[in-house]
Amino acid sequence: MHRTILPPWLGVVVADDVERVGADRGDEAVEVPLLLRLDEPARTWTDAFPVGNGRIGAMVHGGTGDELLQVNDDTCWSGAPHDGPVEPVGPLGRDGAPGVVRRARRLLADGDPLGAQAELARLQSGWVQAYQPLVDVVLAHGAAAGDAGYRRTLDLARGVVTTTWTSATGVPWRQDVLVSHPDRALLLERSTAGAASDAGEAWVRLASRHPWADAPAPVDAPDGDPRAAVVVATLDMPSHVLPDWVPGPDPVRYGGRSVHAAVALAVLAGDAASVEVVDGAVRVRGTGRLRVVLTTATDHDVATGTLHGDRARVAADALAGLRHALADVDGIAARHVADHAALMGRVSLDLDAAVPDLPLDARLVRHAHGEPDPHLAVLAFQHGRYLTVAGSRPGTLPLNLQGIWNASVRPPWSSNYTININTEMNYWPTLVGDLAECHEPLLAWLDRLAVAGAATARTLYGVRGWVAHHNSDPWCFTGPTGRGHDSASWSSWPLGGAWLARHVVDHHDWTGDDDALRRHWPVVRGAALAVLDLLVELPDGTLGTSPATSPENHYLLPDGRAAAVSVSTTSDLAIVRDLLEQVRRLAHVAGDHDESLRAAVDGALERLPTERVAPDGRLAEWRTDVPDAEPEHRHQSHLYRVFPGTSIDPDSAPALAAAALRTLDARGPDSTGWSLAWRLALRARLRDPDGVAALVTAFLHPVDADPSGGDGSARGGVYRSLLCAHPPFQIDGNLGFTAGVAEALVQAHRRGPDGVREVHLLPALPAAWPAGRVRGLRLRGALRLTELTWRDGRVERAVLEADRPAVVDVRAHGSAERRQVVLQPGRPAVVVAPA
Repeated sequence: MHRTILPPWLGVVVADDVERVGADRGDEAVEVPLLLRLDEPARTWTDAFPVGNGRIGAMVHGGTGDELLQVNDDTCWSGAPHDGPVEPVGPLGRDGAPGVVRRARRLLADGDPLGAQAELARLQSGWVQAYQPLVDVVLAHGAAAGDAGYRRTLDLARGVVTTTWTSATGVPWRQDVLVSHPDRALLLERSTAGAASDAGEAWVRLASRHPWADAPAPVDAPDGDPRAAVVVATLDMPSHVLPDWVPGPDPVRYGGRSVHAAVALAVLAGDAASVEVVDGAVRVRGTGRLRVVLTTATDHDVATGTLHGDRARVAADALAGLRHALADVDGIAARHVADHAALMGRVSLDLDAAVPDLPLDARLVRHAHGEPDPHLAVLAFQHGRYLTVAGSRPGTLPLNLQGIWNASVRPPWSSNYTININTEMNYWPTLVGDLAECHEPLLAWLDRLAVAGAATARTLYGVRGWVAHHNSDPWCFTGPTGRGHDSASWSSWPLGGAWLARHVVDHHDWTGDDDALRRHWPVVRGAALAVLDLLVELPDGTLGTSPATSPENHYLLPDGRAAAVSVSTTSDLAIVRDLLEQVRRLAHVAGDHDESLRAAVDGALERLPTERVAPDGRLAEWRTDVPDAEPEHRHQSHLYRVFPGTSIDPDSAPALAAAALRTLDARGPDSTGWSLAWRLALRARLRDPDGVAALVTAFLHPVDADPSGGDGSARGGVYRSLLCAHPPFQIDGNLGFTAGVAEALVQAHRRGPDGVREVHLLPALPAAWPAGRVRGLRLRGALRLTELTWRDGRVERAVLEADRPAVVDVRAHGSAERRQVVLQPGRPAVVVAPA
């Protein structure tokens, strides 16, 4: 038996009332402030604070005399649904695309990887489309201009950006901005405690980077209210946008089939005010209270990925949404806060640290100079959850590279779905952060992606199931990117579907929702069929992949040239093995009793090599020991089975875990923002608290206020607003950071030899966090860590709950000692320190 005597700090109590147990020990919850604060208006777009409801996103700049809200709608993308399968650039030859793959395989066997890369370039089939900005709401209010006492905050708990200041004439002002999920509307409210006569004149207008189809024009205000004005506008997204890094004479095209969008805007003023529409803009005079309400609509149906093409209907939808919101405009804010707080309040983290009375940018610089500020980690952890709540709700599209916030027609990397790590990382914190409903947009999109990827699997590879390569979009692009010139290091990688399928598995592991597993099982099954058909027998009798890449990385050939294509890369085999193991484990739960599939999976797993340790002690990335072209490369895909996989840790595979740590050491201390977040999760899984601490510090490095006095924009970290810098901005790092912190506090991925799940408390707690409390994290096995409290780095108290009967082994701090705990729904198990 692997269990030992319960360590002296641990005792297990089963209680009907968790709050009563230990209540006399001063364990009452303490509200940790969750305010991001800056003491000046945004100087750049990344200085602004994001608000959103999953569909509408806005960046709030916090201007006083001139305010800017940059608004997105998550359905606004360039392009349109695809007709037919992918079309490789070719030429392909009489044996089609599968013949290209076979020729590349032969070239690799003959020792010519560069020739194989040139052959595979024939399969490239264009690029994904780009996420688009919608409109700007511009508020010109000269009488309110001023900077005295200025403060701008984003309240993560309430989902509201608040700006307070005093105008140059001594009048105090306050502005609140939010985007309501219940009312499907953006609300800006600006008010003063001064006299309405001090408010002067304000103008509100809409602007867009796209040409108007119908310019902003007035419509009747609700009930003919003279203190209100309403304008409606329509516009079309581009029919095609080239990626920002691809040159071309016509990178942005309008006029073809594309998304039709509409915006409806209401401006409401207080008593005795004058409101009128002049040339599509709204002029307001003499009001101490100004409210702006905005709704959007498009013809893009995210459930089906289709466009209905009726612009008039879109305008009517936007106006109907606005009238619905205005029916009880006074209740919008309260309904929003209640809805947002209900999700955010499920999880709290307190690192028992003081909160300095300083703006965020100053705190980041002090922290980078070595001043302890554990509360920054709390803010960054909850910021990831906030961005999930604000950016991903049932019925929306999945979070893209920038979530739902983007100001550029040609954004970095098209602000697309980059599925060789970044899209997956976007959803790492969702389940552990008790936001399972926010995971739904990814799963729903995967159902459609798998259908599109089936045609790509047949066309390019002649295999069953479905595949996707490294980029996609709402139109479910699944082919290799490029027109014959993209690097094989990213383009020639057909395992995007296999990686994404793990999210279906993870959703079941965390929630225990068998119905959801059955509903999305075709995603998993189809990905497994594809990899089974893609595997080839190698000369040593093993199964492997050929051609193969390690996403976006290169190795050096004997003549010093860099190559990307190889045979049986470690990341390929890790992803394939993980997927097939999950199919074997869960097929019966999903109702899949296909014995031929089970036999094929079992046979493949017997012949798939596992990871190996290279002569230098690192986990090998390539099949042979070749030099790295870029030793500190940002991707570490060959560590897949450490994290997000669950197979390699210091207990289950100590030699491989040690090699993985050496790999991370060799990658160096700095990288892009999202890579730092991935390395944080990897270090936590490998139980390296010092590594976790170093990566927290590296991630919180202020790239736009470098403490060394130099230009910090060349390395990863965060902007003043705490948004992650790749650089440029990518949201995946913010979300990956949250997952990495959770991994340092609790892990529940392992099962013992008897199948009992292990709950490991504080497996990688940094020394800089000696005391704290976390409440509400969800764990694999449909478990909940209702509370975990620690002091001096040791567990004081933990409370576990289960959604269904369960047996778990509890351990802490990397100790080998475990205690078995039986959990019943509604009866928390309370682990307390002796009195």
